[in-house]
Amino acid sequence: MRLEAILTMTAMAALVAGCGPHPGKTVLVDGKGGSVTVDNNGSGSMTVKSNDGKTVVQFNNNGVGDVKTPDFAPLYPGAKVTGSINASTEGGMVIFQTSAKPEDVVTFYQQKSAAAGLAAKLNMTTEGTVTYMATTADEKKTLQVVASKSDTGTQAQITWGTKK
Repeated sequence: MRLEAILTMTAMAALVAGCGPHPGKTVLVDGKGGSVTVDNNGSGSMTVKSNDGKTVVQFNNNGVGDVKTPDFAPLYPGAKVTGSINASTEGGMVIFQTSAKPEDVVTFYQQKSAAAGLAAKLNMTTEGTVTYMATTADEKKTLQVVASKSDTGTQAQITWGTKK
């Protein structure tokens, strides 16, 4: 039921965001017990919250916002965040650019995830794109890293999930 509420609020937020500028506007979703805040002051962020405050999903672009990552998926050193989605209870995604090579980015995450008890499930290179996936034995923590060479260095995306 909580997932349905989050999806409903997210859809409502997308509709609100498409209606024009609403700097800092909060929209309460009747009967769903939550809120959507769209910030259109250039930050490109949107926050969806359950009414109990336990579930927060934050969407950001242009590197603005509070990027929170777990210990097994820290932000790559010197990375420039270009977008992120954080779900306080289940996971998130960060897209970033770096001058490092794609292989170096993936090696960093291989080391961090192994130190946190995750085991590799996929390690693949295809046409300059390096993909790495890892999980704990109980699958309560998952990590996926995709790093590709770009005109400005490397574009990478990390996606993680956590279950209690």
